[in-house]
Amino acid sequence: MSFFTKTQIEKIISCAFDAGEIANKFQKSGDFQVTKKPDSSNVTSADVVVSKFINQKLSTDFPEIPVICEEGSLRDAGDVFWLIDPIDGTNSFIAESCEYAVNIALIKNQKAIFGLIYAPSFEGGKMIFSNHEDQVVLQNKLAQKIILKPQKFNQDRLRIITSTRTKDIDVANYINQFNQNFAQKLIVEKLSSAIKFFRILENDADLYLHFRKSMEWDTAAGQALIELMGGKVKNLFFSEGVFLVGKKVNYNKLNFANQPFVASVNL
Repeated sequence: MSFFTKTQIEKIISCAFDAGEIANKFQKSGDFQVTKKPDSSNVTSADVVVSKFINQKLSTDFPEIPVICEEGSLRDAGDVFWLIDPIDGTNSFIAESCEYAVNIALIKNQKAIFGLIYAPSFEGGKMIFSNHEDQVVLQNKLAQKIILKPQKFNQDRLRIITSTRTKDIDVANYINQFNQNFAQKLIVEKLSSAIKFFRILENDADLYLHFRKSMEWDTAAGQALIELMGGKVKNLFFSEGVFLVGKKVNYNKLNFANQPFVASVNL
């Protein structure tokens, strides 16, 4: 049973939609500044504004749930907390690309149990979230809703979604190790940010390979949605020339850092 009621989820959807529209307006106007964080990654003044908006809105509507946000202070939030990425795909946002998203997840006992990803301008603007019945719902900007369900795996080809920074050789090596029958029957698409989860959830990809480290706010919403559809998101290790698939990704780790991972619904 869902952690939230229908009315509560409507509040979260409203928060995400408004946050995405704030980000969209910043991008269209170009009226934002870019600075470097201590880890040398980019952050914009738009990230900070959207972060403050989400934090304030969720703290007002759900005062009992702490908020952990990429652009906020990172602390021990206890067993239940929000995990937020206000603009996932900051570099895409800066480059005026549509490949960025607002990620909102709820963590309980180190597990992502609620997820929402909103891409305000990708493919016309769309949101995927888990509803009060733990169904995974796709909603477009016209508020049309579709309940997403896992589809039967097509044996004729293997569709891969991965990062724009992924090396083709890494994909080939993984497939040769785990899915060798598809080594010559691959379709590979590369995108930025959490919108890669859309491809899995909408049955436009079979396997999501992420070979770089990421942060928990990058993956939590997507993992919650994939698991609600019966799929898995597992840690991925590379040792002595061999890939090793580990246990599922969990949350509230030290420094909120993830290992590489592999995700799928229908494999």
